[in-house]
Amino acid sequence: MKIVVVDHVYLEEEHIEKLRSIGDVEIFKDMPKNSEELKRRIGDADIAIVGWSHLTEEILKAVEKLKMVSIWATTCHYVDLKTARERKIVVTHVPGYATEAVAEHVFALLLAAARKLLLADKHVRRGEFDWRPFRGLELAGRTIGVIGTGAIGCRVAEIAKAFKMRILAFDKYPNFERAEEIGMKYVDLQTLLRESDVITLHVPLTPETEGLIGKSDIDLMKEGCVLINTSQGKVIDEKALIEALKSRKIAYAGLDVFEEEPPPKDNPLFKLENTVLSPHIGFHTLEAAKRCTEICIDNIVKFIEGQHQNLCQL
Repeated sequence: MKIVVVDHVYLEEEHIEKLRSIGDVEIFKDMPKNSEELKRRIGDADIAIVGWSHLTEEILKAVEKLKMVSIWATTCHYVDLKTARERKIVVTHVPGYATEAVAEHVFALLLAAARKLLLADKHVRRGEFDWRPFRGLELAGRTIGVIGTGAIGCRVAEIAKAFKMRILAFDKYPNFERAEEIGMKYVDLQTLLRESDVITLHVPLTPETEGLIGKSDIDLMKEGCVLINTSQGKVIDEKALIEALKSRKIAYAGLDVFEEEPPPKDNPLFKLENTVLSPHIGFHTLEAAKRCTEICIDNIVKFIEGQHQNLCQL
């Protein structure tokens, strides 16, 4: 059984040893430069571990021996699931490993935005020391709108409750039991956009959620709201977001994800002072990375044993 790690995932020595105990292992520690290199890396492997590369229809049709893809992530969009099904390739993912990490990162971004920490930090490093330009906002008493109430969205709501925030939520499949436990009120998306001082996104990337927040949705938002996105970059129309940030319709955005990753170096978001940006690190704590790798490898072990778990569904 040949196993290939096609790009950079978190691997400690114990993880590598476990992989070697179940097959011949080849590990790549960087991103393939193009689709042809990705095809060569997978080659005649039976199993591929994928952290960041996209296994498109073209890739999957070119790798004839591939039987399984173990995605080192919660999202399944890295693999063309329709083609994988047609070719009888099993695709698994790692749900739930980074709930705490991502939820905490939401508030790292939010507090940095609300208290203008990046601007204040630059100010002090320039040798200046004037408190007046950095008047912030208190979270207590303000309304947070949580779009997507899976495990991460609900954990964000729990933390928001500790900050004494009013919590609104929108989800296609509402969890009323959890909402009652947390003190979270479900409303339609338009109401959430109109009433929220802070909006945070926690939805997977699907054809339905791509472009979920566009210009017309931004127009509904409160003047001067804060937008946080730690889910997927493509759920927001980035051009519309940039215009809203320039006009201060959206006072601040905290973004861990982008429409294109890595984003181009001339991305206009980089020139805006009313943004806090991070390179898709919401998941990246020591604890979460280890959990992700352990489950990712366990998915492979179960596949070899004929017991599929954590399957990606079309």
